[in-house]
Amino acid sequence: MRPELLHWPRHGWVRLGEGWVGHLRSPLASAERAEVADWCAAGRPLVIARRRSEDGAGELRLGLAMPDKRRIGLHVRTEAVTGRLPPLPLAEAVDAAPAVWRPMLTDLARRAQELGTAAAVYGSLAWQQRTGLRYVRPESDIDLLFAPCGRRQLEGLLELLMAVGNDSPRLDGEILLPDGAAVAWRELAGRPARLLVKGATEVGLRDLASVLALFDREEAA
Repeated sequence: MRPELLHWPRHGWVRLGEGWVGHLRSPLASAERAEVADWCAAGRPLVIARRRSEDGAGELRLGLAMPDKRRIGLHVRTEAVTGRLPPLPLAEAVDAAPAVWRPMLTDLARRAQELGTAAAVYGSLAWQQRTGLRYVRPESDIDLLFAPCGRRQLEGLLELLMAVGNDSPRLDGEILLPDGAAVAWRELAGRPARLLVKGATEVGLRDLASVLALFDREEAA
């Protein structure tokens, strides 16, 4: 992974300063520009999205998800950023979840921590916690993010998720690979011969064996 990408992880969050318009790298429609301006003036963050292969150093792709499910994408220089936040820990998002979900999410966060791999969350629950606006609906899934260190942590985590992930709410999300790419945990748990892997700037197929070998090497290091 390019070193600068480590400082701007996908699913992380940023706040933009007053002069963010002057740092746009791609055009933004006037209506969308006005909505982003209002959003930033309220002190709300935007999420870091996947880069594109043509993006240069010092550029970011950001996303604004509105409560009505509309999406606005931004392409800015990093100079527009005045504050950064990491991906949201699940433990910090529990209070923003519907009350009936909270015991399960609290238990999941605890059990993941016991395995040595803390859970983060993105998607509707993360937006709800970060903004105080209503994003979560009764039918919403919970999008989780994990970064297990080594094969044993990975296998323990997948076993845990398979045991609890099909109840309500349904648990979806990604496993971060040691090289910084990501794969859907459900797909990895299914052990297909080929996996759809999301890299920093691209999405492609990899052999299951090569993905698992990354965790084996990390554990042996």
